[in-house]
Amino acid sequence: MKFSMARRASLQISLLSMVGVVVIAAFAYQSIWMWQQMRHHDAIEQATLAAEQVLIKNSMANAAEMWQRLDEVLLSIGNVQAKVIGADGQIMYGPPVLWADAKYKETYMISLAGLGGEMPMADLELAMNITEDRNFLTFIGGLFVIASIVWAGIVVVISAILAKLQLKPLREFGRRIAEFNPAQSNEKSMISIDSSKEPDELLPVIEQFNMLMGKVTQYNQQLLSFNNNVAHELNTPLSSLTISHELLLKEKDVDSAHWRDSIHSNLEELQRMNRIIQSMLFLAHTTQGQRGNFTTLPSVRAPLEGVLEYFAYSLEDAQLDAKLTGDASAECDSELLKRAVSNLLSNAIRYANAGSTVNISIQQEHESDLVWIEVRNTGKPIPHDAIHRLFEPFYRVEKSRTESHANHGLGLAIVAAISRLHGGEVRASCEGDQVTIGLSIKASRTHEST
Repeated sequence: MKFSMARRASLQISLLSMVGVVVIAAFAYQSIWMWQQMRHHDAIEQATLAAEQVLIKNSMANAAEMWQRLDEVLLSIGNVQAKVIGADGQIMYGPPVLWADAKYKETYMISLAGLGGEMPMADLELAMNITEDRNFLTFIGGLFVIASIVWAGIVVVISAILAKLQLKPLREFGRRIAEFNPAQSNEKSMISIDSSKEPDELLPVIEQFNMLMGKVTQYNQQLLSFNNNVAHELNTPLSSLTISHELLLKEKDVDSAHWRDSIHSNLEELQRMNRIIQSMLFLAHTTQGQRGNFTTLPSVRAPLEGVLEYFAYSLEDAQLDAKLTGDASAECDSELLKRAVSNLLSNAIRYANAGSTVNISIQQEHESDLVWIEVRNTGKPIPHDAIHRLFEPFYRVEKSRTESHANHGLGLAIVAAISRLHGGEVRASCEGDQVTIGLSIKASRTHEST
């Protein structure tokens, strides 16, 4: 059976309160009982001393006068009866059974050896009627039981009400979560909860919730932007292909050279679409936890030298030099690493000023256990507000920086995905005309994808 937090809290409070009441009631009951016992003991002790004094002083007196004097003493004490037993075992004074009609009584025996003179006495039996005290104690016990039960019921009701009131912020929190619709989230309508008026216990939850809502909104916006960009990028070559085919169908006399040119142009568009789709599939696989072929590379520099050789003609055509510095060892997928650096180098070649040098640096940070690979080129500065968006899929700083026929805006997004797969991160900076873009990978890691 499942309980709500309010019900569980009220039951716990009620149980704790009832235990407290029972402990107090038991303490009070025990105190009353001990007080009665002390009063009984004092009364018997007083009766014993008084009876002994009478018997000692009147041991040689007339028996009738002695018993009369003993009656007066017992009468002054209260609900105490006495019986004097002679040396021969006969009852010299008092009834055969003390307080015969009493429901509760306490009996005490006191030795009278050596008393009585001509009337030898053996024992003095005293009995005290405690029926009223016992009835009072029973009444108090019952009263405590009833009071405990009534108090427990009152506490259950009150604690349930208070628990619901105290859990009102939590219910409000749940209501706000239920109102959240990821499909309608944006920066203006993003749901967040003001923690300044909430109890301290909810502050960590509210803080994490607000962070989550921010991330969900950000991811939703990125998804919408991604979908729009995908549609735009695929729409351009599809529209070009459609128009090209429509024109070919309308032409009556088409020579083979024209057919060849049209097919070549259409093939370029199809190849562009294929590159976009392959890049999107790669991003999807890395996001969904693709596992890389991780091996230990004693030198990260070695595969990067191969990348430089591959881009040698591109560097020469762009009138650029390239310089590779540093080295480190890491556990990584060398093919994915070469792809990431190829994207960085291709990006640098595209935007570097002619006659400048593209620098590729490898640096190991022992504190963070990261190996950083950065590519720096001299070129047109990147606006500061665009730096943090460079790794978003399909994001372009400006049209003038993009060759739309060759670049589809997924290169740096793939770099970021490869870095995440290796447990690293990416960063970019621009100081004047010096643009630096890099990625990091874990130097040592398990063979699990991040």
